[in-house]
Amino acid sequence: MAIIESARALLVDPQDRILLMRLAFDAHHTVWLTPGGSLHPGESFEDALRREILEETGFTLDQPGHWVWTSPKRIVRDGLPVDTLARVYIQRVPHFLAAPTALTSEERGRFRELRWWSMDEIAGSREIFIPRTLAVLLSPLLSGPWPEAPIMIVP
Repeated sequence: MAIIESARALLVDPQDRILLMRLAFDAHHTVWLTPGGSLHPGESFEDALRREILEETGFTLDQPGHWVWTSPKRIVRDGLPVDTLARVYIQRVPHFLAAPTALTSEERGRFRELRWWSMDEIAGSREIFIPRTLAVLLSPLLSGPWPEAPIMIVP
């Protein structure tokens, strides 16, 4: 079984807010997650991250940032189990007005909005975030040095 690899970004603005995107998976369920997406064949995680961030937020990354998390999970796609592996990178960026520039047709159907969130807003929200413990995972990243090696997280 092939593994679907993806690269995602924790973009942190000067006020320690994180840019998240809200996607709908059906008429009643939306989730907030970091921008990013799957690697194209032969593409590196870093190149995929730069491409995905430009497509989904309109922001050009000069460099991919610091790899802080690895997130393996099994999902069901088209009725079949699929293993995925995401690398999550963090970096501080200037605040910018985020807007998608090149979503796929599937992404356009699911995309709802982009929003900058503070850690307190995430912690106090009743919304669903991926990873589910996002506020807890963000706390050490925003308050201290980033880990030298990526940490394995549960989505």
